[in-house]
Amino acid sequence: MSTLEQKSQIARFGRSFILCTALAAAPLSAAAVFEGIWSTDRSRSEILPDDPGFTPAGRVALDSYDPDADDPVLACAVYMPRTMIAWGRNPLEIFQSENQLWIVFERMHQIRRIFFDSRPPPEDDEPTWMGHSTGTWDGDTLVVETINMREAIFHWSGLPLSSETRVVERFTRLDEESLEILLTVIDPVNYQAPWTTRHVWQLTPDVDFYEYECQ
Repeated sequence: MSTLEQKSQIARFGRSFILCTALAAAPLSAAAVFEGIWSTDRSRSEILPDDPGFTPAGRVALDSYDPDADDPVLACAVYMPRTMIAWGRNPLEIFQSENQLWIVFERMHQIRRIFFDSRPPPEDDEPTWMGHSTGTWDGDTLVVETINMREAIFHWSGLPLSSETRVVERFTRLDEESLEILLTVIDPVNYQAPWTTRHVWQLTPDVDFYEYECQ
């Protein structure tokens, strides 16, 4: 085994150990539970807005987008909010405690953390691909706000997102096997008004996670 492969295995073990330790330390409350392995349900999802209502700057950004050069995925980036679009083939797995929710993505084995204590981003934290997410409960619906994201695109078609973008998601269990996420983009730089898309995930407990390699 090469040194690089050894380091990769150690990193994966470390992430799993941290998750297991945190979950053991924080018991789950009576709030809605989203834990499990979820796969996209394309037939019930509406992943693009009908009319996003571009600002002049947003129209310029869209018209200048080059999919062969400007798509962050070309650099193997996994980022918000694109990674929550219910369309691709890669599953995600949710772990939940009383204080946090973790989303583990098969793609690049990225981890997203959603804090339930309304903590602000660290003062010295530059914008990141996943941003900073905090969640509050509205009955059985988890409302998540994400800020501090890098400038990017929403979707491979090139819908622009500025570094001022805020994303608000509403996680709701439709039934025992379905999870709906209503995802609202608020970006005054590129759009005249917020717009919302619908993403439905199906509980797939027998799906396996595979090693992901991006080249």
